[in-house]
Amino acid sequence: MRRLPFVLAIVIVLAACGSDSGGSRSPEPSDGGGTREPVLVIVDGEPGDDGLTVAQAIEHQPTDDIVAVTGALFANADGTVLLCDAIAESFPPQCGGARIRVEGLDLDTIDGLQVEGDVAWAEGVTLLGSVE
Repeated sequence: MRRLPFVLAIVIVLAACGSDSGGSRSPEPSDGGGTREPVLVIVDGEPGDDGLTVAQAIEHQPTDDIVAVTGALFANADGTVLLCDAIAESFPPQCGGARIRVEGLDLDTIDGLQVEGDVAWAEGVTLLGSVE
C-alpha cells in the first residue's frame, strides 16, 4: 500500500508529459509523404465554363495555367477556404470528397453563401485560378 502514492505520482507526471501544451508542433498537417497540399490561387477574371472538377484540378499539377474549377465552397471561422467535390450529409454541411485549399478569394463575391455557426458554404461555385 505504501507504493500506491508513489505509483500514482509517476502516472500523473507521465500523463502531464504526454499532454499537448501547444509546444513545437508543425503548423500544417503532414501526409507523411512529403507532398504539399494543392492550393488554388484565385486570379481576376470570369470563368468561361464549369471547367474542372476538384479531383481533376488536383491531378492537373502545379503549372502557370489558369483553370476554372467547380465545386462546393466551404469557409471556416479560422479563415480556411476549401473547394470540395462533394458535400457531406450533416448540418452544417461539411466538405466531402476531393478538396483543394483556396487562397485569395473575396467571400463577398460568392452568390448564395449560407452561414451556420462557424462555417459558410455555397454549392456549385466556379473559381478561376492557378493550381500551385
